[in-house]
This record gives sequence, structure tokens and C-alpha cells, in this order.
Amino acid sequence: MKKKNQMKKYKAYTDGSYQDSIKAGGYASIIFDEKGNKIKELYQGFKNTTNNRMEALAVLATLEYFKDPVDITIVSDSMYVVNTIGQGWVRKWYDEKDYSKKNLDIWFKILDYLSYHNVTMEWTKGHANNIIN
Repeated sequence: MKKKNQMKKYKAYTDGSYQDSIKAGGYASIIFDEKGNKIKELYQGFKNTTNNRMEALAVLATLEYFKDPVDITIVSDSMYVVNTIGQGWVRKWYDEKDYSKKNLDIWFKILDYLSYHNVTMEWTKGHANNIIN
């Protein structure tokens, strides 16, 4: 694995949604290189899902996109996502074999990527002054 200071740097803005009236949701991620150039948009829709599941899936899709280890800041308006990763909750759930949490199929995949990539989580207020979010 590359040393942390040799990793390429990226920033991704992720979001998830769910609309009860149509029983469907989706996620999106827009990835930028360290110079601010947009390099990739990821998105997908799903039926019978939840908003929180889509928020987490946006992060997973972002981390899966990179084949080599990277230094990435992921911006999300979901405190659920930011805290689960940033506060180490997912690691605790795994270590303590706490299978009572939702979306563990996604969270445990994310956990694998957290040991591969250097990930920093950043919260932004949803639908506020951040044009990308």
C-alpha cells in the first residue's frame, strides 16, 4: 500500500434520498480531484429502500470506485453516516458483534474500505449554502 502522503487526494459529495409516495429512493456521489476537477458522478435508484440506506450506499459506492488506496474527504448531510464512520460506531458494532443495527451489509463493506483508504468524514447542512449538496 502507498504511504499516506503519496496517496492521491479526492473529495466526494454524497447524498441519499427516499420518497414514500413512490416507494423508491436513490443515491448520488460527485467526486472531485485535489484541484477541484469533477472526475466522476455515481448514482443509482432503488425500490423499497430507506433514506439512511441510500445515504450509506452513496459512501460505499464512492469508496468502491477507487481501485488504489486514496486519501478522500467525504461530505454528507447525514449525521447518521458521518457519525457512524467518523465516530467509529461501525468499528464498535463489528468488534462487539452487535448485529442489531440496520444496514450492516453496507456498513461492514464500508468498514473494509476504511482500512484500505484514508477517509475523512465532513458534515454539511442539507439544502443550505453548499451548491453541490
